[in-house]
Amino acid sequence: MKVQILLSTYNGEKYLRPQLDSFLSLRDVELSVLIRDDGSCDTTPEILREYRDKHGFEVIFGENIGINRSVYELARARDKECDFFAFADQDDIWLEDKLSRAVALMGDFDAPTLHAGTSYLTDDLLNIKGTTAKIRRPLGFYNAMVENMCIGHTLVLNASLMDIYARNFSDGIFVYDYWAYIIASAFGSIVYDATPETYYRQHGENAIGYKSGFFSRLKVRIGRVLSGKSHYNARQLRAFLDTFGDKIPEHYRHEAEDFFKSDRSFFSRLGYIFRTKAYRQGVGEGIIFRLMYLFGRYRLTDNN
Repeated sequence: MKVQILLSTYNGEKYLRPQLDSFLSLRDVELSVLIRDDGSCDTTPEILREYRDKHGFEVIFGENIGINRSVYELARARDKECDFFAFADQDDIWLEDKLSRAVALMGDFDAPTLHAGTSYLTDDLLNIKGTTAKIRRPLGFYNAMVENMCIGHTLVLNASLMDIYARNFSDGIFVYDYWAYIIASAFGSIVYDATPETYYRQHGENAIGYKSGFFSRLKVRIGRVLSGKSHYNARQLRAFLDTFGDKIPEHYRHEAEDFFKSDRSFFSRLGYIFRTKAYRQGVGEGIIFRLMYLFGRYRLTDNN
């Protein structure tokens, strides 16, 4: 099977070479690499030119437009002859069987299919500190409404899903990988691999990063509430409804519309939290979601 890696870079000189070298170690797939530099002002462009000239990586040099739109531009510029497309970050290390495992698990599905997986969490020196959270409840639309469990650098999209992804960009996207999750959950299927497939480097310069453990994730969510950023999930869900409209399966569309219709008053929100099908993976985080919704923290206004 032909697989293309899609990587957006930005000022990634510190960790970029090991990531690119790990691409060269991947086995058992026919591979190409497409990189878009998002206006870096360090030595990242020089590194990319080196790998372009030595290893045939295709590189696009563009202006700074942000990670979500940069990944969208990569999707539009993809090799449409490929069977699968893998997202990558600029500071991780891929295990040599990462893509061959993903392709084997995804099989020959014609329907839109997304592969997501687990990673080793490491410090900046690649010392393993644990793994990303395991899936406790099924991955699907009702989870994707309020939580992203599909980490960008583990994602592989088949051609059918990538076609939908590449034709439907929105300024309301929270994070590019989360957008892939909600699309796949509504229109296709998700294959999850619990075996770690990358070294997910955690450092102070991560574009997004990851927090392990309930209390660490709780701290992040409380921070979002206090900073007024808890509406990002809702904004993306609204963008999903606006982008796909009546194409969304009816039962999913009704649930998403109820999410917004019920956000009129405290008592309508109270009724919603007892009937909603939306859920987060952890029991504690599910309670936090309902409390945040009850007190209007997902409400969209003209300012967000």
